[in-house]
Amino acid sequence: MKKLFPLALSAALVFGGFLLSSAEDLVIDGLGRLPFPKDVTVTDGGGSELSRFMIEGTHRKNYGRSARAAMWSLLTVPPGMQLYPEKAPYPYDSMHMYQIRKTDVRGTYSAGIYVISGTEKDFFHEGHPKAARFWVTAFLEDAKRPTSLFGMPKIQTSEFQALVDQVLSEKKGPSIHVKILRFVPWRAFKNEDGTYRWGQEAKVILTNEKGLSFPLWISANLLKAGDKYYLIEVNGSHAAAEQLSDLLLYGFYRMKR
Repeated sequence: MKKLFPLALSAALVFGGFLLSSAEDLVIDGLGRLPFPKDVTVTDGGGSELSRFMIEGTHRKNYGRSARAAMWSLLTVPPGMQLYPEKAPYPYDSMHMYQIRKTDVRGTYSAGIYVISGTEKDFFHEGHPKAARFWVTAFLEDAKRPTSLFGMPKIQTSEFQALVDQVLSEKKGPSIHVKILRFVPWRAFKNEDGTYRWGQEAKVILTNEKGLSFPLWISANLLKAGDKYYLIEVNGSHAAAEQLSDLLLYGFYRMKR
């Protein structure tokens, strides 16, 4: 866990004999089907050693208090939700891993997709009751749906950078640094079928405790089906973002439930 293993996931998924699904869609059990064009390959990495390694890593004592957990929470977890609680249930145990990959004359571009699902009890038993009530209404399809996160103005990139710096500086253990290059805070998107998705996106430079730096694209997406939330995290390089981000947005917009 001391390594920045998410950065290696896209490459790692190419190996190991993972199950290959249709090249045109990503099927998420209980949620729906995200369509992709034929030049995009979808690989199912669920149940792999890499998947188990990631889940087991979050079980380490005090992992939820680490700088790494704080970083991922700020960049990928909707405010008020708790992805790394001290006590069960542990939402991350539900994590299912996929990869999307596109190849053209310039090269191959890939991104890891991680789906974490659970009910309000799973995500909020150590979270904030007011936040839980907000997210219950956040997916309504009428005038009662909130139009901004907790009714607050959108946070600016400089403000978010200051927040990230402060939170990481207060954590013990190996230090990491996150330089925010581009940041789009949580907001609601209307899908083709009238349902909603909440999303946040960032491009960052991540520097680990050894001084090694990596460009990282992070897209976090929250959807709901029945009483279950689906947190879908997408990680890739900046180059992958240029090739895959629009295809991902189209997939969410056209998702068949």
